Amino acid sequence: MNVNKFFALAAEKGLEATEVVIVRSTSTEMGVYNSSVENYTMSTTINIYARGIYNGQMGFAMSEKDDKTTAQYLISQIKAAATVSESEDLSIIFKGSEKYRKRNFYNKELSTISEATKLEKLFEIETKLKEASSLITDIEIVAYNEVETDQRFYNSYGLKLATKQNYYYFHTSVVAKDKEDVKTSYKVFLDNDFNKFDVDKFVGDATDSVIKKLGGKPTATKAYPVVFNPRMTGSLLAAYLSSASAERVEKKTSLFADKLGERVASSKVTVLDAPLTRNIFYRYFDDEGVAKSNKPIIKNGVLVTFLHNLSTATKFGVAPTGHGRNTGGKISVGISNITLKPGRNDFDTMIKNIKEGVLITELMGLHSGLNPTSGDFSLQASGFMIRDGVVSEPVNLITVAGNLIKLFKDVQAVSNENELLLNSYTTSSILVKNLNIAG
Repeated sequence: MNVNKFFALAAEKGLEATEVVIVRSTSTEMGVYNSSVENYTMSTTINIYARGIYNGQMGFAMSEKDDKTTAQYLISQIKAAATVSESEDLSIIFKGSEKYRKRNFYNKELSTISEATKLEKLFEIETKLKEASSLITDIEIVAYNEVETDQRFYNSYGLKLATKQNYYYFHTSVVAKDKEDVKTSYKVFLDNDFNKFDVDKFVGDATDSVIKKLGGKPTATKAYPVVFNPRMTGSLLAAYLSSASAERVEKKTSLFADKLGERVASSKVTVLDAPLTRNIFYRYFDDEGVAKSNKPIIKNGVLVTFLHNLSTATKFGVAPTGHGRNTGGKISVGISNITLKPGRNDFDTMIKNIKEGVLITELMGLHSGLNPTSGDFSLQASGFMIRDGVVSEPVNLITVAGNLIKLFKDVQAVSNENELLLNSYTTSSILVKNLNIAG
């Protein structure tokens, strides 16, 4: 679509200001099972998102095609949506930030790797998993996913921005059985440099993680020191940080309402909004065209900022923080690219003084078992006992209960791991003073 012609036509039709975001995505999915290709799909999509102000109200439109009728269609839909809009969000098209820190971590070489090479890796993984242990009874899936996204941002004030990213991930689900005990484990490797993938390490980690689960039993019901691995820390942190959204503060559903400048976590906890970190999720502007920057959200346990889009920032009388997210019919507050600042000590040092504790490696039902308004949670979990400073026997069929605010206030240590997760969070293991565990 010719964006200049779109802006000219929009002005002709009475729109005060307009914006267009064009997102082109290519994805590849392939999986093998029992030495055969189970699925192999490649797809390319284009989504055009448009916003405009008409009679003082914001209207939204979206199209999945790009032809000579697209501009007219988008403008008519914007006007129709604006006419019936009852949104309390402010209608703002952003003129632009003073400075943008544009960098590119797109890896051109990834797209040159042949499909045959990727399939060979999958078959190699499956073969080595089958040979790894007699306890492995099934390999539910061995799969490869690759994503490439090209996003272009334009508005009628002349703002033009662009970003391109790509990444891939191998993943597998492995089943192990010992007598009547059956366990499953899921393993992921994420990057955009194909040369960094090590089949033997991937297979070894997947095998080790599932076999270690065998023989797990419930533990005695009481309060224990609890350690969460990086993936579980990431899940809890995502639920916790949703309260930093200015939208939730405005609606009075946030755990952090009226707590700006106050302690909401242990002094060991520093959480950074880190979109400019050098990794595959690097992003230098948000969905409203606001420049992103690295900044603390929680610093040594103290809440130092809420996260804003343009509308909430204007209402709160503060600068926007670069967290506008276009959800297709509304600009909400989006939270991603989060980093939990790692501590000084490694995992083994962090747990060495725990006489009896629990390492949680899986949490189930986080969305249904957590009250986002009160922060109270009761979640099914599994993991391992920690005895005399060493990870010991597996435990399962347990329930961990507590409150998110109290959990993060009770963090006694953060390990020096630095694991990048699929949700774009970079996290470490954390040690919590104690939580109630029911066996």
